[in-house]
Amino acid sequence: MTAMFNRVIGMQRIVLFLTAWILTGMCSVFAQAEEESPAVANDTVPATSIQFTPASASDYINKLLRQEDLWRAHDDTMKLSLQRLMEHYTEPMDSVITRLLNFPYDSIRWTRSTVTHQDTLPVRWLNNNTFFIDTVSLGREPLIYREIIEIRNKKPDTLPVNDTLHVPGFAIVQEPVVERDTISEVLIDSLLLRERNVRLHQLLEGEITPPLLESVSNRTFRFPDDSSTVVITHYRRALVADQDSPFYILPDEEMPDSLKFAVKQLVDYTYERDSILLFVSDIEGRQTPLWLSGNKDEMRRFWVKNEARDSITLWVGNPVKNELALVLEDNVSVERRERISVDDIPITTVRPQRSLVRLQPVDEIPIFWNTGLSTAFTLNQTHFSNWARGGESSFAGNLDIRARAQYTNKETKIRWNNEGRLRYGTIRTEEHGFRTNTDNLEINSQFNTDLREKLDFSSVLYFKTQVAKGYNYPNDSVVISRFLNPGALTVGVGVEYKPFDKTSINFSPLSYRNTFVLDTAGIDQTNHGIDADRRTRQELGGQLVIRNSLSILDGLEINNAIRLFSGYLDKPQNIDVDWEINLEKQISWFFKISLNLHLIYDDDILFVVRDANNEPVLLPDGSTRRVPKTQFKQFLGLTLSFRF
Repeated sequence: MTAMFNRVIGMQRIVLFLTAWILTGMCSVFAQAEEESPAVANDTVPATSIQFTPASASDYINKLLRQEDLWRAHDDTMKLSLQRLMEHYTEPMDSVITRLLNFPYDSIRWTRSTVTHQDTLPVRWLNNNTFFIDTVSLGREPLIYREIIEIRNKKPDTLPVNDTLHVPGFAIVQEPVVERDTISEVLIDSLLLRERNVRLHQLLEGEITPPLLESVSNRTFRFPDDSSTVVITHYRRALVADQDSPFYILPDEEMPDSLKFAVKQLVDYTYERDSILLFVSDIEGRQTPLWLSGNKDEMRRFWVKNEARDSITLWVGNPVKNELALVLEDNVSVERRERISVDDIPITTVRPQRSLVRLQPVDEIPIFWNTGLSTAFTLNQTHFSNWARGGESSFAGNLDIRARAQYTNKETKIRWNNEGRLRYGTIRTEEHGFRTNTDNLEINSQFNTDLREKLDFSSVLYFKTQVAKGYNYPNDSVVISRFLNPGALTVGVGVEYKPFDKTSINFSPLSYRNTFVLDTAGIDQTNHGIDADRRTRQELGGQLVIRNSLSILDGLEINNAIRLFSGYLDKPQNIDVDWEINLEKQISWFFKISLNLHLIYDDDILFVVRDANNEPVLLPDGSTRRVPKTQFKQFLGLTLSFRF
């Protein structure tokens, strides 16, 4: 047994020695590999070797901000945050606020004077007396070069009698002489200039027709010696501040006082909004965050314990900025158990006095106004990478904001419903970038009073326009619409019938609709059904509006609204149609699937007819052929909605 035990001990010693030798070799290999390999796989400098002073850190961040190719966008959130940090480093916010509050706004002096502003515009001369202002990209040359070859056959001159050679059996035939003339013509492409809204001017006998400026205007113009540009000088009366003031032209006389109070308001707001984070620790080391933000009404409750683990309530508040309010809980008593004799325990019997109190009925307080706000944000995204069948990646978003304010008076049987809706959406593709695909602003107001059951006397007001500039893509250089260009206002008087719940039929036999374009110089009003020599199209007719909503298939909501209008004075058989259907399916508390279909037909809105080569079809008189068409739009996406 002793020999066997000694052999086992020997084997264990050998195993331990071999294990120690292997571990020592592995450590040396790892140490050598660590010395030969870089500190980090991606060759980054270890964090312990990066050291900055405030000045060197400022220089480093400024260099990054000046590198334009470093940032994806100039308004990136990270870039703007770094800029605000650098501004705070350059000058503390307290110094900026002190300078603004101590600025002598009352010392600003101004005088009424004439201010001159000059604009230099390029001029394109088409011939010696015809030119236009060359500020619009035409896409091609506005001149058409054409050559006409004229061929004339001229009879040869008669040969003299003495020179006539008579050969028996032969007749001399004289060939006619052919003359060629080449006529070169240069024509002005007036159709191209008309499509680009470019106006031609002629200089005849020192006068320009049509004139460059209005007859009554505070502007003048002149041509330099080379006549390649025109200098337009604008004179206007303005309030010019004195030389000691940081301002040049004041917008109005109240500007210094208004600026003073605006600065004071923002400084107070900044003071109230900025917060300081404190941590309140208890006896056991647990920390509770407490924000100092100047909230006068909010008090937080903390349990404070002593070494005997007795708890007491302490209310901590923040009545004003940088100030704490500590309030001890009222009616607090701390009792400990103690051993006392049974004879010393007082026993008191108290019979409470109870009595019934007569209840008074509570009068109902009428609520006349009911308001609400709902927002929905719809996303639609498609991505392609090495896709054999082709395609283009895109990302689309649509914002839909609805606001309502309803007034109801049951005693007078009056109802006034007001609704506003803003829909704006964009789509981004790799080839074309961002483009607007939805832009609609609507205001609808309806005043009803009861006539009989399910039938009301009704008056309606409907306004519709857009908020951003619109383009006829792929042409994104010419604006065809923008805010209040066009706009449509419809007012009507009639009746409203509600045969079912969530269904209404409003008929206004006496309705007035005004479609207008305010800026006819920048927007072509003919694209919106308005004559070329007018800014508005006024119609007297009848309007029918049908609205209904229903729920089917376990939460699928369908909202349908159709608006029909017929003008009595001009083609009453042509009915304008505005039909919108919205299908929504709730899939979670915030998300739902939304499908929107919108159809519009207006015979006053004409579209250019194009041939197979996508070129405009011309009429015999040279004008472009236009016809009314049905307008249709569809959008499907995942919607994030909130209701307030």
